[in-house]
Amino acid sequence: MKVIIIGVNHAGTVAARTIKRLNKNIEVVAYEKNDLISFLGCGIALWVKGEANDPNKLFYASPELLKSEGITIHKNHEWIGIDDKNKKIRIKDLENNKEFEDNYDKLIIATGSWPMLPPIPGIDLEGVQICKNYYHAKKIKAANDDQNIKNVAIIGAGYIGVELVDAFVESNKNVTLIDVENAIMPNYFDDELSSHVQKRMDDAKVKSLLGHKVVEFIGENGKLKSIKTDKSTIDVEYAILSVGIKAQTKLLEGIVELDQKGIVKTNEFMQSSNPDIYAIGDCAEVKNITQHKNTQIALATTAVRSGILAAINIATKNTLPQMGFTGANAISVFGFNMASTGLSENFAKKLNIDYDSILFTDNDRPEFMSSTKPVWLKLLWDKKTRVLIGAQVGSEVNHTEIIHMLSLAVQKQMTIDELPLVDMFFLPHFNKPYNFVTLAALEVLGLNYFKK
Repeated sequence: MKVIIIGVNHAGTVAARTIKRLNKNIEVVAYEKNDLISFLGCGIALWVKGEANDPNKLFYASPELLKSEGITIHKNHEWIGIDDKNKKIRIKDLENNKEFEDNYDKLIIATGSWPMLPPIPGIDLEGVQICKNYYHAKKIKAANDDQNIKNVAIIGAGYIGVELVDAFVESNKNVTLIDVENAIMPNYFDDELSSHVQKRMDDAKVKSLLGHKVVEFIGENGKLKSIKTDKSTIDVEYAILSVGIKAQTKLLEGIVELDQKGIVKTNEFMQSSNPDIYAIGDCAEVKNITQHKNTQIALATTAVRSGILAAINIATKNTLPQMGFTGANAISVFGFNMASTGLSENFAKKLNIDYDSILFTDNDRPEFMSSTKPVWLKLLWDKKTRVLIGAQVGSEVNHTEIIHMLSLAVQKQMTIDELPLVDMFFLPHFNKPYNFVTLAALEVLGLNYFKK
């Protein structure tokens, strides 16, 4: 059997390596449009900030590694066409502009996504930058190191945007954050958690223009000079646009079933509507367990797991269905650490889900210890079924790993009533006899023994 993989980043890399480890006799050929593979985009802000000094370490696999494992890899090769009836793809070698065909038995689409470019006048001005790959990161790092650039704007208050705000503040830039939403990271966190980061940004003199829509980039001699929103105008020399992504699936139109956003619809084995074509990563839907439907979950962790799923199912003829994904995620900015899984209250409202929630605050360790820190935990559950549908945690001390357990609880559809019975250890160095997760769930049941 011959498997061709289009795209060699998170999902494509792990799919190729998994297939070969499961069955060395399967021929695996991978095509990548870029000249670099396996770049950890989540490390961009750390490089820009200076915490990651060697950008080469942001690549966790190399063409040489894949070749050593028996994978044939072609960089600088663009996928330009497909004949699904005859199981052939058309490829263009970008180094010599020659085109050729290759045949497959199974095809894995791992083309990922690309930043959205809204039709805003002036978006092509010098100084307006998108953020996705290594070359973008290199330009952003140079801008942060440039002493002549004083005023920076970040458009988009999601994870990438907030992390870059943190990085530019570290270099004493005047930073403005712009977003059409009225809060930062609203899909992941509610105000009770995100307000801790917002306050730290305010204290750092970040200008937050929330509820603002960018309507024009204004330039002079081809260079960015200011940004006009629907409510104000600000002077900036540099701007980073991070307002969403679009799946790279244009060539699949009419070939496999896509949703309204162009994302490949998949079944429980990561197969498209064509059983010989699998889709993984940002360009594919996965089973979203809290939304009770298939959706895109554009996270590197989801990409990796979808790649493993597709590879196992190709090698074993569909033996491993999806468990379901919760979109577990985390962020560490301005000295505050947060993680979430499942639905935020903001998102649950958008989906018209009938839910209940609790925000619980406690010290993380016994008060007799020499130092304790407060931790904030928010839990959401379905009112009718009592099943957990979301969790958020935040603290100056890192307690984000508790989301691993809560993500599994959501994934396995545990109820809020069962949560206090999870067998958690106790040691004063780490937590209290009644862990803050246990105590939050007991509070819901009216069993907080520390309340009169």
